[in-house]
Amino acid sequence: MLSTSIVHGFRRLAVSQTSRSAAALHHPTAAAVSASASPSLHAVLPTCTSIAEQHRQVRYRSNRSRRGLYNGKDIRSGNNVSFSMKKTKRTFKPNVFKKRVYSETLDEMVQFHLTTSALRSIDKAGGLDNYLLTSVYVTEGEGLA
Repeated sequence: MLSTSIVHGFRRLAVSQTSRSAAALHHPTAAAVSASASPSLHAVLPTCTSIAEQHRQVRYRSNRSRRGLYNGKDIRSGNNVSFSMKKTKRTFKPNVFKKRVYSETLDEMVQFHLTTSALRSIDKAGGLDNYLLTSVYVTEGEGLA
């Protein structure tokens, strides 16, 4: 018979020598195992990757937020709720401006699409150059490791 057990995130398929052909008729994976494995070997098929990769979320960034300094802000969705509590879908867009910001390294004004939260973070970091070097939200571009 085909015995199946889950051991630490791995699915273990063990097929006995007497019932290899019977198991192959009922289970497509068992056919591959029975054809290639000897009676004492077990096939181990990984069902998941490491725990760190399972819990890590890759957050989607819209094309709009990739074109400027948005400081982690992006388009969110939600509901308009009327007086009668009827809900209709809507989007919450970030507060974006087209601003010229001074860069000390370039010694000139550079135009960006900025959110108000990015402007506040630039002020807090002590200028555009420090913000670009220290911000967790700036992940792409030249000069970043």
